[in-house]
Amino acid sequence: MPTYLWAQTPDAVLSSLPSEDKDWVNRSCPKSLGPSLWSSCVIRESTAAKSGKPDLSGFNQDLRNWVIQSCPDSLGPSLAISCLKRESAALAQGIPNTSSLAQEQKNWLSSSCPTTLGPSLWVSCIKRESAALAGTKSVPTPSYTVPAPSQQSTYRSRSTPNSYEIEVAHNDELFIINGEKYEAQTYCLGWDEGDYVIFIEDSAFGACASAELYNLRTEEKCSVWCE
Repeated sequence: MPTYLWAQTPDAVLSSLPSEDKDWVNRSCPKSLGPSLWSSCVIRESTAAKSGKPDLSGFNQDLRNWVIQSCPDSLGPSLAISCLKRESAALAQGIPNTSSLAQEQKNWLSSSCPTTLGPSLWVSCIKRESAALAGTKSVPTPSYTVPAPSQQSTYRSRSTPNSYEIEVAHNDELFIINGEKYEAQTYCLGWDEGDYVIFIEDSAFGACASAELYNLRTEEKCSVWCE
């Protein structure tokens, strides 16, 4: 982060931004964070806002919309711009070619790699799964039974006295837990709103650099950065 920004007060940093970016930073850094976290947040988010969003003009409208929908402004400048760069870089490498697959295999691939994953995860998924399909002539019939909605709801709501509910989950990367924002160090795949997590290491109050979480539903651990 540029040293000169740290030398300025948060108010001075904010005043140097265009009004649109200033509003974006203010929405991302509420005063309820407290003075120290608010100051750190303002400087971090202002630095990201100054860098600007990546140019998406090289993509067609559908691809631009896909990237933008995967990286909403509600993430805040630093996470949103990082997300935009990552997702557009994934698309810049090209869409994987699946033309050699049979239609049945393409259908199976589509159900395994939905576009809701976002461009980077989707491209990675398509490459991995299509490679696994190479040489496969048939598609197996699923042998599992999907639990009834009532069973799913009961299972997801399982909690313990020291667990916290995931209030917001976005793109397997961003999570709001106990009112605080956490960013996956890689990806917390399949973690959803309504899941309950236990903080194995560090704080459920955002006062940390990183934390280790355990999801009671997926029974998996994931490392996150604390905002």
